[in-house]
Amino acid sequence: MTGPNTMTTGDLDAWGAKFEIGWRSRDPEAIAALFTEDAWYRQGPFAAPIIGREAILAQWTTTLNRQGDPQVWVSEPILAGDRAAAEWWCVAHDPVTGVPRTAAGCVTVWFAPDGRCRGLHEYWHGQPDTALPPHGTWPHRRAETETR
Repeated sequence: MTGPNTMTTGDLDAWGAKFEIGWRSRDPEAIAALFTEDAWYRQGPFAAPIIGREAILAQWTTTLNRQGDPQVWVSEPILAGDRAAAEWWCVAHDPVTGVPRTAAGCVTVWFAPDGRCRGLHEYWHGQPDTALPPHGTWPHRRAETETR
């Protein structure tokens, strides 16, 4: 990081890559390590925040136990100071039944001076019993479109 609370695109790309790898590899400890000890995590506008790295680890453990073979797409983020926002898309399968489900949402992340996440707020919608890839107007990252 270049300043007290200023992320660079490189910082953000590194953080995002680690998050995506943790999600795809179903590694909740890798995801939790990206958060400060006192971080908060909110899902939706009305849910109570999940407070602290250990609680975030528990939440992601539960989430990943319900997801088999996740495919994850994340849009190119918008960066402003210590905040970043992006859209995400995931197709996962129930690890027991193999039934697919698709979820898509938006996330805003606030970063601490050390580059870890100090707060995350996401909104998402799910579509059960489907395995839908992102639609044609999905805002792919440059790296995703360059490799196609």
